[in-house]
Amino acid sequence: MNIDENELKQLYSEGRRDFHGCDLSDADLTEIDLSFANLSGANLSNANLNYSNLSYTNLISAQLRGASIIEANLKWSDIIYAELKDTNLEGADLDWANLRGANLTNAYLKKVKNIERADITDAIGLEKPEHIIRKIEEKNIYQLNLFFPDDRVISDYKKQKNEPKYQESCNKKPPAALWPNISIHTKTQGILAQIGQKLGHKVWIAGNDHSKEYIFGEHRLRDNTCEDSRLGKLKELTMEEFPVGGLDKKVEKISKLIDVIWLDTQFKIVALFEIECTTAIHSGLLRMGDFVANVKLNPLTFIDPNFPFIS
Repeated sequence: MNIDENELKQLYSEGRRDFHGCDLSDADLTEIDLSFANLSGANLSNANLNYSNLSYTNLISAQLRGASIIEANLKWSDIIYAELKDTNLEGADLDWANLRGANLTNAYLKKVKNIERADITDAIGLEKPEHIIRKIEEKNIYQLNLFFPDDRVISDYKKQKNEPKYQESCNKKPPAALWPNISIHTKTQGILAQIGQKLGHKVWIAGNDHSKEYIFGEHRLRDNTCEDSRLGKLKELTMEEFPVGGLDKKVEKISKLIDVIWLDTQFKIVALFEIECTTAIHSGLLRMGDFVANVKLNPLTFIDPNFPFIS
């Protein structure tokens, strides 16, 4: 859809929020308010978005190559798999933004704000300054060690982070700080996957999370033991290939990122789950909304669309 900046502003002021796939390359959108808009798959290459409000905006798979986004508000925005190569993000606020799989090659990140709270899992070309790594590590270790919220945990972790992450035998009882940082998001994915399997369902976990480490069994932080626990990966709980066929290519790419899907033995969808603990809830709902809309419109999927989706 071709649209110019004036038409975009007019439609937004009238209450329209869905601009997915629109072409706004080279547009001058300085100081524009596009909060809560859907710009998934939009072409914003070389656009001027300086000082804009893009908070809670869906920018999944958007093209932003060469764009200028200086001092923009990107809080809680969903920028999964977006093309941000050569983008100027100087001073932009990335507080709780979702940049999973985004291409940030040669992006200018001087004075960028709150990147330590953004999800940068699998982001490409992102050079992490030491102070950002330190903040991310400290945040995660505090989440993991809820029983020891003090500087001793951080100090012990820093000393031991270069040692083996775990021991083969739980009889050796390694200290909790030697275990990897398992995020709440990953823990919840693993729990939902195991529940689904116990109910007799097949399970799909978001493709970019298969390699994430997961602690199977009970990990007791209080006494620093790992009795009846072992370290594995989420790929042990998921099907290797995405099990839903007949989807539009763009929808399939986004659908593969749904956190957990339960399927019956005939590969019909039982439930969809999105876990939002670092990103806005609307991003998960948009992903599932695209999926459900495509399923209803495409009879080749052979799926009963009357299944629950939970975020």
